[in-house]
Amino acid sequence: MGDSGIGALLDRLRSSDAPTAWEEFLCQYSPVLYQTARASTADADAAADCYLNICEQLARHSFRRLLKFKQEGTATFTTWLRVVARNLCFDWHRRQTGRRRPFKSLQSLSPLELDIYDCRFERGFSPEETLQRLRPTSPDIDLDQLAEVEHRIEHHLSSRQRWILSTRPRRVFSARVTLLTEEGEENVAQVPDTRLDQESLIVGQQQQAHLRKCVASLPAHERLLLQLRFDGDLSLDEIARLTGLGDAQRVHRHIGVILRKLRGAME
Repeated sequence: MGDSGIGALLDRLRSSDAPTAWEEFLCQYSPVLYQTARASTADADAAADCYLNICEQLARHSFRRLLKFKQEGTATFTTWLRVVARNLCFDWHRRQTGRRRPFKSLQSLSPLELDIYDCRFERGFSPEETLQRLRPTSPDIDLDQLAEVEHRIEHHLSSRQRWILSTRPRRVFSARVTLLTEEGEENVAQVPDTRLDQESLIVGQQQQAHLRKCVASLPAHERLLLQLRFDGDLSLDEIARLTGLGDAQRVHRHIGVILRKLRGAME
């Protein structure tokens, strides 16, 4: 979707021609807004409600939120709009479901650790999904660091708290998701656009195929550890009990060695 005329369209939103400009905006960018809503909700009905909320919020106060886009930034308008829409989805869902506070034993954790707790323990995201969710605020974190943080979080949880988490239904959103302020949304325009072009997609597919071959070449016990951790979504403690490796720290070290081996093979 091209953004070449977005400057003129935003200027018209500031003028007496705003109603017509808003209709044109919706015609062009509704697919972006609905896709974001659909990806963030459990069903089509909820996505429709979330989409309407996004439109209402963007139109409020004479399109104030839209007019904060900085054209001199390195991100495209569509990239910036997706972040703003996702932010509004989080806010909508929080109003729908209410705020769930983390356990008291976790309230001393850093914002990043709480985000990881929410993604991995509350919402049941995979490690890869968690990294994707964290990318706007923590772009440098990798799977090794994620595993370390998760291991620290597990030490803050009692067996009773783990049981409570295991009985909770997984939710599309939860309270402890980093929401950007409107001022924070402005800065998204300064972030480079990371969407993949066709050439990058082909390269990515080749890398995925190479990664699968590298994993297949690992010894059986190493493949098992990766499968339990990333496919089975088991905790480090659970893997330690199943494999007889002794404790979670030892499992973490083993997985770290395997990931470094794979990284070296990929390079």
